[in-house]
Amino acid sequence: MIELIRFDLQKKDEWDDFYDLFSSYLREVCDEEEYQENIDDLHDDTLNAQMIEQTLQEHNPYFMMRIVKNEVCVGLITYSFREECNKGYINNFYVCAMYRNSGVGSAVYRMVEKHLQSLGATYIELVPVRMAERFYIRNGFAFSRTSSDGERIFRKVIE
Repeated sequence: MIELIRFDLQKKDEWDDFYDLFSSYLREVCDEEEYQENIDDLHDDTLNAQMIEQTLQEHNPYFMMRIVKNEVCVGLITYSFREECNKGYINNFYVCAMYRNSGVGSAVYRMVEKHLQSLGATYIELVPVRMAERFYIRNGFAFSRTSSDGERIFRKVIE
């Protein structure tokens, strides 16, 4: 059984768990300079307070979720919803290596899509890391546009 359990980043042990998972994710998807910048941000108390505040908002919520399979944490996913444009956005998605290609990622994606749709999202956007593009294409995403800073944005309509 796969579950999504929200991190409570106000608790130190939950913050530590998030930090460990997120730093593992960053190691895989970032070069050394980008990795260090992100790790530095995780040590910035002001940014952390803002992130925690975002997770507590009722409007335009930000979800930071632990992926749990059979009571074992196997990854994380962070996503958000923007009410004013009915847009869901997947920010970070990490499944530990030993659980990849087992259906965990697809099951989690379907859960997130259903949740975003229940909030009112009519489409989802994301900027996939190169190694995940095929996964998103298999799940119905297509290249939409290039951002002003050169990132490839993918989109899926979920009406």
